[in-house]
Amino acid sequence: MPADEVPPIAPSGAGTGGGADVAPLQAALLDDPLDFLSAEHARQTVLLGHLERVARDPQGRTARELAAALLRWVTEELPLHVADEERSLYPRLARFDTEGMLARLCEDHRRDHALAALVGAGLRRLSAGRAPGPGFAGEALKFVANHRAHLALEEARLAPLARRGLMPEEVAALAAEMSARRRRH
Repeated sequence: MPADEVPPIAPSGAGTGGGADVAPLQAALLDDPLDFLSAEHARQTVLLGHLERVARDPQGRTARELAAALLRWVTEELPLHVADEERSLYPRLARFDTEGMLARLCEDHRRDHALAALVGAGLRRLSAGRAPGPGFAGEALKFVANHRAHLALEEARLAPLARRGLMPEEVAALAAEMSARRRRH
């Protein structure tokens, strides 16, 4: 992989008809961390569609490959994204939050984290060629619905607020923190 790319979500061998392709984000996007976060939200929307497909047909032809890619997203990439938001973005937006939106988004993250652990267990079993276990479909579909609503709120309300309210030096600091987080990861 070129040094200027963030690791892709798609497993190696994707692009062979398995349906797990999700293009890697260019590291250069971190120069504008708000664009990076929005691009990551678009990417997550695609991944949620894959998760919904696996939940509805866990024995489907591409379920095992999708499960492996989704497991990586849920266990590795999503926590990194949440850290970007909760440790770097949200504190910079707190002075603008007169409606408690950030508290709601943090609560969404906590709820999604709990569901992601359950969903991850099913994805781990699926990626190993086993049945996902009882309740997987319901947990996965609940995670999908919750996370879609969360992303919609962030894109409709939080992203415009960040673009209007953050000073250039804050955006630069956000970029530096997100880049450092990825170097450590």
